[in-house]
Amino acid sequence: MHFYLKVVTWVWCASDNHIKTRLFAILFLLCTLSVIGDCHSWGKFWEIEKDKNAYICEPSRLTNDILGMTCIPANTTGFLMGDVTIAPQAHTVASITAFALAKYEVQYGDWITVRTWAMSNGYAFADTGQQGSTGALTNQDPVTAIGWRSAMLWCNAASEKQGLTPVYYTDASFTSPLRIVDGNPIDTTPGHEDNPYVKWSANGYRLPTEAEWEYAARYIDGVSYTPASYASGASADTANSVATGLVAWYSVNTATTQPVGTKAANALGIFDMSGNVAEWVWDWGGAYTTASPFTDADTQGPPPGVQRITRGGSISMAIGNLATASRYSFYPWLTTSDRGFRAVRRP
Repeated sequence: MHFYLKVVTWVWCASDNHIKTRLFAILFLLCTLSVIGDCHSWGKFWEIEKDKNAYICEPSRLTNDILGMTCIPANTTGFLMGDVTIAPQAHTVASITAFALAKYEVQYGDWITVRTWAMSNGYAFADTGQQGSTGALTNQDPVTAIGWRSAMLWCNAASEKQGLTPVYYTDASFTSPLRIVDGNPIDTTPGHEDNPYVKWSANGYRLPTEAEWEYAARYIDGVSYTPASYASGASADTANSVATGLVAWYSVNTATTQPVGTKAANALGIFDMSGNVAEWVWDWGGAYTTASPFTDADTQGPPPGVQRITRGGSISMAIGNLATASRYSFYPWLTTSDRGFRAVRRP
């Protein structure tokens, strides 16, 4: 037993993960051949290695990020998502892995910088995008007039431009990043623009899942959450126009989009998660249930359908639509002047 523990300690202290993996394999073989005894604890050492490599969002890795991102802590105890009065059924997502979320909706200036680079590097977008809701505002206004496909493609382009690993691919082996989308009808063939292969472990940009979006919109301290009937960061529900107006631009307090970050942030320091522009997320549209896939750990929503979800409400919507549980679905090629997106990644 003592010899075994000494061997395990020596293996565990190996600095190179590849060497460590090989040494553990040798140790396991020796155990099975009874060369060393008392190997009943083998399994727990393997689990320690797995836990050791569990993903943690490190703020230091976000220092040079072009989108000004912030780390969102993991949830391991279950997140109650939805509101029975807004988007039945309320359901508990088993857990949510830590991730980094952009503090701001993608600004037109960032959109056009990445898109211009992308167009010279093999990309083709379905939409050109515009400066805010009128097309003649500022580079600090959120980009609008983009469909889900172009938002998703921009994430891949931004990843490649920044030297990160893209998330969306045309092949199951993740060797060919998706670089072309168009305005054609829905095509859910695996690897096509409406149903790309997704490398969830990649460190590049992507659209948030619906669960990630609501989790970040409502997060306070990991124990308590803003009620689902409130706007993100508000101190009262959306029936209270004063509390809501402090955190959100909507149909009563503005006629156009506004530069991002000009209302109060939520508890995580994230701006405009309610109001300004509605935000595309990854998930396909579909009524919630209290079963899989909605209750899965890191749920990615239902199987392919015909529409994608937006969250957060916008300048064109009434105050009640700013509730963090509110959700709407649209065709992935559809563009409007009040719809944009924000990005997430796992740095």
